[in-house]
Amino acid sequence: MNKPNDEQKFYTFLSTHNPIGPQLWEDIRAIIEVKKIKKKRYLTAEQFDMHFILDGMIIKRIENASEPYEEVVDFVSTNQLIYHIEKMDHSSFEADIDSTVILIRNSKLSKLLEKHPIFLHHLEHFFGEVLLRRSYRGKLINLTARERILKFKEDYPEAYKYCSVNDKSSFLGMTAAYYSSINI
Repeated sequence: MNKPNDEQKFYTFLSTHNPIGPQLWEDIRAIIEVKKIKKKRYLTAEQFDMHFILDGMIIKRIENASEPYEEVVDFVSTNQLIYHIEKMDHSSFEADIDSTVILIRNSKLSKLLEKHPIFLHHLEHFFGEVLLRRSYRGKLINLTARERILKFKEDYPEAYKYCSVNDKSSFLGMTAAYYSSINI
């Protein structure tokens, strides 16, 4: 995909939630950076920067001091947002498949919001989605393993289809062997 098509995809998505005037769009275009992230590469950014996923799948992992691996806590897919707080929650973001993302630096976003306070309505939608996903795993606690997998398959179809058994089982709080033993 070339940059103008990526920008158009972003514009289309933004426009579905609230209208984007021509001047606001020009100012947004001036601050966004389109990036291609290869599979198994990490997204990096400064604290409070944002990545918008145009296409692909990014896995959020948290360092687990009691285990020798990183626990999968989220799957971030197309039209979702990452708000970078890695230094605060000891996390990392890894591309599970080749992905296209838009980076918006916090310093540039602050200036955009000063000029166009209406853009805050778009950000409220993004952050609402982020908070909704953060509470997702808590909703799985009282479900059986089979019910967790079925719910995950329904709510995260791309992750269910493309991500490794180890990552899916980590996210759902079970071993990979147990996950694989459940016939869905």
